[in-house]
Amino acid sequence: MNPVHRHSRTLRRAATGRIPLAALLAACLGLCLLWATPGPARGPYRIGYAPGAHIHVEAMERLKAVYGRAGLPVEFVPLPQKRSLVQAVDGVIDGDAGRIPDLDVQYPSLIRVDVKLLDLNGAAYVVGRQRLGDYRPELLDVLRVGAVRGVLWAERVMAGRRLEQVNNYETLFGMLLEGRIDMALASRSSAEVVFNGDRARYARIRRLDPVVYQVPFYHYVNMKNADIVPLLEKALRELRGRDYWHDGAAPDGPALSGDAGQRARQ
Repeated sequence: MNPVHRHSRTLRRAATGRIPLAALLAACLGLCLLWATPGPARGPYRIGYAPGAHIHVEAMERLKAVYGRAGLPVEFVPLPQKRSLVQAVDGVIDGDAGRIPDLDVQYPSLIRVDVKLLDLNGAAYVVGRQRLGDYRPELLDVLRVGAVRGVLWAERVMAGRRLEQVNNYETLFGMLLEGRIDMALASRSSAEVVFNGDRARYARIRRLDPVVYQVPFYHYVNMKNADIVPLLEKALRELRGRDYWHDGAAPDGPALSGDAGQRARQ
C-alpha cells in the first residue's frame, strides 16, 4: 500500500477513536516526513557555447556569474556554433550561451532571457589593398563574402545572397588573405582575438566602417527550463545594475538589428 494512503487510513481510524493518541502522533509525524522528503537533486544546467567564437566565450564567462547569483548549477558544453544552437532547440542541452534577438520567433522551443548579456558588433573585413571606401550593403551584391558557419547575423545580412561558410575564424581570414573571398563578416571581438594571435600574418587585413550589424546579445534556454527564466533575468538585471562587467548599466531598450541598429548608435 502507498505510505501516504496508509498514514491517511491511520488518521481516519483515529478520528473514530479506535487507536491510541501515541499511534496518532506517530502517524502524523510519519506523514510529515514523507511530504518533506526532497526529490532527487537536479544536475547542472548544460549550456552550449562555441569556444572558437570570442563573443560566445565572453557570454559564457558572464553566465557563470549570472547562474551563480541565481543559485543555479551550470555546466558549459563546448560545441560548434551551429550544433550548439540545434541541440538547444532540440532540448539535448538546456540552452545556448548567447545569440542575436528574435531567435525565439524562428525557433519556438527557445525562450529568451530578456535582459541583454552584452552587445554584438559585426564588421566587414577586407585586404588592405582593396579600394572599397566605407562599408555599404551594395558591396554584398558584388563581392565574394565569407563567414563562420552558424553565425546567424551574417546569414541575415546576406539575405539569401551566396555566402561561403567555414568552421572557424582562422580559416575564414586565411581565405581572405589567399583571395578566395573578398570580404569576411565577423564579430569585432572574435576577429581581434585571431589578429592578436599573429599580428604579422594578419597585418594586411583592415576593418571597414561603419559596423555591419550591432545588436544586443541574449542568453536562450530550451522551453523545458521556462521556470528558471525569471531567476536568470533577476540575477542578470541585478548584475548589470551594479555595472558588474564595467560596460555601462543603461536599461535595455528594444532590440535593434542591421541598419536600424547602426543608425540608432551613430
